[in-house]
Amino acid sequence: MARILRYVLALARTVVEGAAIEGDAIVVSAGPHGRGRPGCPVCGRRCECHDHGPTRRRRAMDLAGPECLLECGPARAACPEHGVRVERVPWARHGSGHTRDFEDWVACLAVRCRVPAHSRIARVEWHSVGGICGRVYDETGAQGGVGRFGGLRRIGIDETGCKKGHKYLTVVVGHDRGRPVWAHEGYGREVPGLFLDEPAREQRRAIEVVTADGAKWTKALARRGCPNARWAMDPFRVAERTSDALDEAGREEWRVAERAAQGARPRRDGPGRPRGGEGAPPEARALREAADAVKGSRCALVRSPGDPTGSQRAKLAELRRAGASSRPGTSRRA
Repeated sequence: MARILRYVLALARTVVEGAAIEGDAIVVSAGPHGRGRPGCPVCGRRCECHDHGPTRRRRAMDLAGPECLLECGPARAACPEHGVRVERVPWARHGSGHTRDFEDWVACLAVRCRVPAHSRIARVEWHSVGGICGRVYDETGAQGGVGRFGGLRRIGIDETGCKKGHKYLTVVVGHDRGRPVWAHEGYGREVPGLFLDEPAREQRRAIEVVTADGAKWTKALARRGCPNARWAMDPFRVAERTSDALDEAGREEWRVAERAAQGARPRRDGPGRPRGGEGAPPEARALREAADAVKGSRCALVRSPGDPTGSQRAKLAELRRAGASSRPGTSRRA
């Protein structure tokens, strides 16, 4: 049984002492293999054993449904440099209440789904997920020899709001990695300056592209902090400004056509509705059709010209006919 549990829970350099069922959980008692002089968790030095601390339980990977808890009474090392410290166990990161495999699994879920979803899947409190991801990230970066700011070439700076705009967060992402590298509460030109104070000078000079919104101060800040980088507006802001410009051009086009249609109507000498046979002349009707054709044309205009739908193709044709009929002898862009 001890061999099976050691294999299932991937317990290297560990002695399984027993197992028991407590409620809906399985409790496995274990200890480090070949107990001798405990090691300091900070410097790794083998020190004299001060005493044995209280039994601690860490959450491990579930065993076919029930939760599994790994139980151990660790020794405390008397380090001459760092004082009395609890020894580091081989199956968990120091200071964590979960095993290493469990934390790796939770961090993997955090990359692929939202916190409420994977906290239910892993049956762990949502506020514990951030600490787990931080420990996994720090260990992974230390093993790879690359810090948060190492290897940055293209970064993006943006601001986001939460809780109905009462709280703001400034986030810096690495486009090559596809994940955030820095975040800070607040917004404005002072907050991104805090980010530029953290990387080394060589790391900032290695940045080649900085994307941000269209604010002028972001461009000046990028030039000052990353002298070798080219500033570019992010695609979301480009699409947003293009859409706003199209809306304004459509409104102006409709106003022009509406004024022209009203100017082409015959003026009556007195009040009252037009008499029978006094309909608007063809020129006024054509101008009115041109003004009406502008309405509802936004989706057809922003659509890629290679694959419009049937209704969008009909709308574009209507705009062309209205433009040709309202301005004979000239071509009008839709």
